[in-house]
Amino acid sequence: MKFNLTPLEFVIFLVICLLLYFWPKGGRRLRRWLAAYFHQRRGPRHLKPHSPANCPLCCQDMCWLPHRPRPEVVPWSERKSRRGRPKVVDTAGYACLNPVCDYFAIADSAIHALVSNGLRGQQRIRYFKCQACHGCRTSRYATPLYRLKTPLARITMVMTALSEGVDLAAASRIFGHHPRTLAHWLARTGQHSQRLHERLFQRALTIGHLQLDELVTKVKQDAERLWLWTAVAAESKLILAVHLGRRTTADAHHLLHLVWQRLRPGCFPIFTSDGLNHYFYGITAYFGAWLKPERARKFHWFPDSRLLYAQLRKQRSGQKMRFLYSIVRLGSRTAMWTGLQALAFSGKVQTALVERANLTLRELIAPLSRRTWSIAYDQQHLWLHLQWGLAYYHFCRPHQSLTRPIRGPSQHRYRTPAMAAHLVRYRWSVRDLLQLPVPEGICLESFPAARRCR
Repeated sequence: MKFNLTPLEFVIFLVICLLLYFWPKGGRRLRRWLAAYFHQRRGPRHLKPHSPANCPLCCQDMCWLPHRPRPEVVPWSERKSRRGRPKVVDTAGYACLNPVCDYFAIADSAIHALVSNGLRGQQRIRYFKCQACHGCRTSRYATPLYRLKTPLARITMVMTALSEGVDLAAASRIFGHHPRTLAHWLARTGQHSQRLHERLFQRALTIGHLQLDELVTKVKQDAERLWLWTAVAAESKLILAVHLGRRTTADAHHLLHLVWQRLRPGCFPIFTSDGLNHYFYGITAYFGAWLKPERARKFHWFPDSRLLYAQLRKQRSGQKMRFLYSIVRLGSRTAMWTGLQALAFSGKVQTALVERANLTLRELIAPLSRRTWSIAYDQQHLWLHLQWGLAYYHFCRPHQSLTRPIRGPSQHRYRTPAMAAHLVRYRWSVRDLLQLPVPEGICLESFPAARRCR
């Protein structure tokens, strides 16, 4: 069979052959170049702000913290007789959990009626007795140590190793415990840490600069990738909120919903992030108000004029970084520069602190490491391990950049992110963190956040 091609048909055939040859090699690079070229030509896209009606959590009317009781009772020291032995053991931080008692959920030692009821067992566990309702309960109730027979020193050693980058399999070989036992301890400490963060962070933080970013990870039961969304306070290095999910607008709303719940009313931090536009929708959905403009039939959602938000965009050429540029989405560039300099920053839009915090999380939590065999079994296991790692990072692990010089033999004061955020006064040990009672579904009055746990 003979082919009599015209010159035009031969040229078309040659072009198709060249495209089929070069497209697998350079097609992706060509698409990136075309996308970058047209993006520079048209400029940044105008984004329409979202409202709380776009947030799935606000639509479900979710409440992350139970109702806080407000007891108005007479202190027990004024009700009881002055006879008898004075109290010797400090009971601050513990409370009577009997709902019928007048001193229910009151953790202030100057008000409640708790006294020590002796030490029991081989581990010498302390018990407390309420003199008002005559109820007795162990000091380990509402802690991860409740009904565990393993010595406290052993559990402390294992949990410290798990929060310093050691995975379950390696910890099982090192300490000789079964992996299921370690997973059970990790689940308990993770739930305890989650309740602790909900109690301490609820409407209690004043932050000047907040950086947003996300990192990617995987679990064994899910073939798709998971994204860990993080919000880091630049001054105190406190990881304000985390969310584990996909890379969608709903996940951005979830993260900013947590951020909004943990900031003090009237606090408007300076937000910076990468070029992902999902953050803009999340920020504008919670920091604003419903207003009715003139000649309008209904109310419209308007972001607050005090909001400052900028994006740091990165142009890449393959694996190399070409250049960086910033876009101010909310506010003005002058206000952004002035606000950052007032907080002792350089004034430039950057996300280096949140990226460094993400690297710290990858070092502390084994399932988050890159190219590792220590992948979490499912999303719940990864979430609990993450919560325990955050509690260790916030309260127990000193941050090198937060060190302050002092007068004295030590010459330095090592601070944790929780100390820098004025949530606690002292650096907690892992033993103190495990022994701190945080009951589920109950908010303790006078929660021991500003003192050292005993």
